[in-house]
Amino acid sequence: MATLFDSIGPMLLALLAINVKMTATAIVIALPIACLFALGRLSRHAAIYYPVTAYVNLLRSSPLLMILFWAYYTGPMLTGRPSSAYLAAVIALTAFEVAYLTEIVRTGLQAIPISQRRAGLATGLTSTQVSRFVILPQALRKMLPSLLTQTIIAFQDSTLASIIGVPDIAQVTTIVNARENRPIELYSALAAIYFAICYGLSHLVRHVEARSRQRTAGARA
Repeated sequence: MATLFDSIGPMLLALLAINVKMTATAIVIALPIACLFALGRLSRHAAIYYPVTAYVNLLRSSPLLMILFWAYYTGPMLTGRPSSAYLAAVIALTAFEVAYLTEIVRTGLQAIPISQRRAGLATGLTSTQVSRFVILPQALRKMLPSLLTQTIIAFQDSTLASIIGVPDIAQVTTIVNARENRPIELYSALAAIYFAICYGLSHLVRHVEARSRQRTAGARA
């Protein structure tokens, strides 16, 4: 087993970096869009509220696998240019995460007392400035555990990108197993790698939640 992983271990870790990079890229792009969409979900203007709500409901009701296929096969037909499997996967994962992050941000915004908005308006700030500089920073702190949890889910979802040809650690493990016929060692190692990453992130979420509760208790005291 040691000889096997001495030869393929570096390759598997390099491929794991693809999933990490894909997840990080999708979250970094999706979060600012989700913040804007969350404001749209709270807007009183029908021209803003209904399109954003339709997008969120449609994407949240669609499986990521279908969105991956749509981005990979339909995207080039619309743009007239071939796209790489990796780019299609990033686009699909980003679009998918926007819908879920929008609801997380919207919930966080609604958790901020209305008195905060009134106080901001009383200082002379516009409604947009209050949302950007007063409400949103507080909401982001409150929803940080939920954002981290969704990031873990996005990392797990990124493994589906192998369906459209993105090389990742799970796909290569299957290929190597077909050659070596050592499923117990290979898939146990794969499970251990994913467990270590997801457990580490879950531990971080619990730590952030505990710190958030301490701050809230201290503020109330």
